[in-house]
This record gives sequence, C-alpha cells and structure tokens, in this order.
Amino acid sequence: MAGHHSRIVRTVAATLFAAFGAAACAPVAPEPLTPADHAERVEQDLKTLFVGQEALSGPLSLDEAIARALKYNLDRRLKLMEEAVSVRQLDVANINLLPDVVANAGYETRSNSDTTFNQTRTSTSTTSDQTIRTADLTASWNILDFGIGYIRAQQQADLALIVQERRRQVVHNIMQDARAAYWRAAAAERALVQFEPLLDEVRSALENSEQAVAEQLNALDALVYQRDLLRTLRQLEALRRDMRAARAELAVLMNVHPNSEFELSGAGDAFGAPPQFEMTPEQFEIMALENRSELRSEAYQLRIKQREARVALLQMIPGLNLSAGLNYTSDSYKENQNWYDGSLSLTWNIMNLFSGPRNIALAETEQELSAVRRLALSMAVIAQSNIAQLRFAAARRDYDLADRLASVEGRISGQLINQGQATAGGAQQAIRGKVDKALADLRRDLAYADLQASYGRLIASMGADPLVANAESHALDDVAAAVRQTMARWSRGEFASPDDAEPAGDESGVGAS
Repeated sequence: MAGHHSRIVRTVAATLFAAFGAAACAPVAPEPLTPADHAERVEQDLKTLFVGQEALSGPLSLDEAIARALKYNLDRRLKLMEEAVSVRQLDVANINLLPDVVANAGYETRSNSDTTFNQTRTSTSTTSDQTIRTADLTASWNILDFGIGYIRAQQQADLALIVQERRRQVVHNIMQDARAAYWRAAAAERALVQFEPLLDEVRSALENSEQAVAEQLNALDALVYQRDLLRTLRQLEALRRDMRAARAELAVLMNVHPNSEFELSGAGDAFGAPPQFEMTPEQFEIMALENRSELRSEAYQLRIKQREARVALLQMIPGLNLSAGLNYTSDSYKENQNWYDGSLSLTWNIMNLFSGPRNIALAETEQELSAVRRLALSMAVIAQSNIAQLRFAAARRDYDLADRLASVEGRISGQLINQGQATAGGAQQAIRGKVDKALADLRRDLAYADLQASYGRLIASMGADPLVANAESHALDDVAAAVRQTMARWSRGEFASPDDAEPAGDESGVGAS
C-alpha cells in the first residue's frame, strides 16, 4: 500500500515538472490569420449583414424607411447590445449581494504514515490515515462588503439608465437621418425622371451643333452654343451622380445594399404640405432641458458620484464577517468525522483611515465637476434649440422662395418652348428653358428635403421621445405603424416625454398609441 501511494506522488510530481518544462521551452508566438481565414470571415459577414430582414417590396414610404432604420440599422443594434450588457452587469451586481457559499472536496495521500514520538521518544503513534477524503460546505457574509456591494449595484443601475439614454439618443439620430435621407432621395428620384430625357435632348442638340461647326455654318455661334451645351451636360451629369448617392445613403441607413433598387412613394407628382412647428422658444427650451439624453445622463452620473462618496466613507469602518459551515473527513482517527462550525470576526484596514478622507474629497470634487458639466451641457442645449428653430424658420423661407421660383421657371420654360416651335433657331432657348426649369424643380425639392431635415433636427434638439420601443423584436409593419402614429402626434404638436415611454424591457407593444 505504501509503495502504491509513493508511485502516485512520484507520478504527480513528474507530471508537474513536465508541464513546467513544456511551458518554458514552448513560448507562444504571433500567429497571423491566413488569406483563407480572411476570405472565410468576409463570406460569413456578407451572409450575416442582411440576414433576417424583410425584403423591399412596393413603394417605400417614410414610415417604413424609418422603421427599417430602427429595426435593422447596425449602429442601433450596437447600442442595444451595449444596453443588454449593462442589464446583465446589473444582474451580476445583484447576485453579488448574496452570501458566499463555498463547497470543497479533497483527496489527500502521503507516502508514509503521519506518526509522532512520545515525550521520551521511546515509542511512536499514528495520528491520521495515509489517505483522507474531506468535504465541507461554508457560508460566509461580510456586512461591510454587503453595504458597499449594495451601493455598487445602485451605481450599476444608474449606468444601465445612462446606456438607455444613449440608446434613445441613437433612435433620435436614426430617425432624423432617415427622414433627411428619405426626402433627399425622393428629390433625387424626381430629378432623375426629368434629367434622363433632358440629357438625351442635350446630347442630340450637341451632335447637331458639332455638325454645324463641321459645315462652317455660323461657326462662332455654333461653337458658343456647343460650349453652353457642354456646360449644361456637365452640370446635369454631376447632379445625376450626386442624386444617385442620396439613394445609397438611405439604403445604408436601412441596412440595405447600396446597389438595391427600390421606389419611394414620397417621390410622387407633388410633395406633401411642409411641416409646421408652433411652440414658443421658452417652451422649447424647457422641454429640451427636461428631455435631452445628454442632460439626463449627466444627472445619473452625478448620482453615481454621490454614491461613490458613501463607498469611501464605508471603507473607513471595520468589517464584520459571519461564517458557518458543515464539515466531513474520512480520517478514521478522528472521533467526530462530521461537525458544524461557525465564526465571527472583525477586520479593519487601518490605512483606510488615511486614504478615506482623500477618496471622499475626490468624490466630492467629481460631483462638482459633474454639476459644472451639466451646466455647460444645459447652455449647449439652449444654444442648439435656438439654432434649430432659426434654421427651421430659414429653411421654411428658403422653400417658399424656391417653390415660387420653380413656378416662374415653369412658366418661362413653357413660353420658350412655344417660341422655339414658332421661330427658327429657338431650339437653343427652349433647351435652356427646360434645363432651368429642371434645376429650379430640383432646388425646390432639395429645399423641401432640407426643410424636413430641419424639422427632424428640431425634434431631436427637443428630446421628445419617439415612443417606439423594442423595434427589433416586432414585425416591420407594426414598427412602421408606431412610427406613423408618433409622427402624426408630432404634426399635431403633441410631444411625449421620455418618462411616458414604455420600459426598455417591456414586450407588450411597439409603442404607445
């Protein structure tokens, strides 16, 4: 039996020495990914980018465009994952408040017996078995650690609320960007419908002018006409390129491939009535100061710093530790192989008496910093709210002027076309009139898109809650309906506070009705 235990000890020792030797002789070296690994990553990412998305079908409305951006946009998904992580961290902080319960089980062996001499060293006695199995279950609880852990859990709860505010800010930005991109893409779609036949007409006129130059018929006039046509062609081609980029921007916001083809229902014969906004600057400022995510986050940050001062104070007092356990040993030399035990101990890190006041002073300074930062943010929010209102008013005036100008250009173009048909050499003026009309229509539509974008920035500056919760977990039609209801409320001047929204974890609905 003794030889068997000796072999076990020697085997364990040899294994440990071999492991240490292998670790010392085989250092870890950098191992770059191979081209095949990168190709596999790209293939996997391309499969994952658009998975689980409902396909585009039929004309795309503004409601659906915003709903797709809220549901599929990768930036929003990232914020949702950050929020999920913060909630899980809060769960962990709450679990850490429970007492520690530790279970141990062990196996001990030795190569010879544990023996002792008597006082005269004339005889020996064995005090324990050569092989012993032990087990214990111990629960311990430190009251000071519980108090500090409870405050830490409260701080983690505030951090989770800060992440929710950041997610709400992302929702605002996505809705604002989707609105601006949608109307710009709609203006582009309307412009492209006009540009295509106009480009063909300009190219045809350019060929005729080249023929006139070749035949030396009024060469100087033909060259001037050709130059004007080339400038017009270059301008139209540049605008067409820019307009196609607007569709790609909207596609990326909806997490759709930029080369995807889709039709916008908003690009009809006429855009809808321009948005209205009626609220006094004072009302607007108060609502922005109450609802903006940055200010609400800073308020939670101040509460975290206040609780940090309490932690520093608690760390200066002694900690009381309570423990109780159930124990077992297989040692046959023990009269009691099963027993209970308990302990009560007091620990005190005296050095905390010196570091504690400094930690408290640091926490108080951080509170002052947070308060000053909140004041600076408040001033920035007031400035942004006023600028947003000024830009909206300017965008409204610009749209009204662009609309009137487009109407006048349309009438001029009609008269030039009639004159071109009735007089010789009037084709040049007719083409110029058509180009001017197309450009005036485009400027009017872009002014409308800018007005919509200014309206979106106005809503975002106010911090009004969109009341669109859990968009990622609901059907696209339901999210679009919630977006439509929200925008209808906004058009009536009904702006909800974030405190009226559903909790982030509520799965009962997409948004309030």
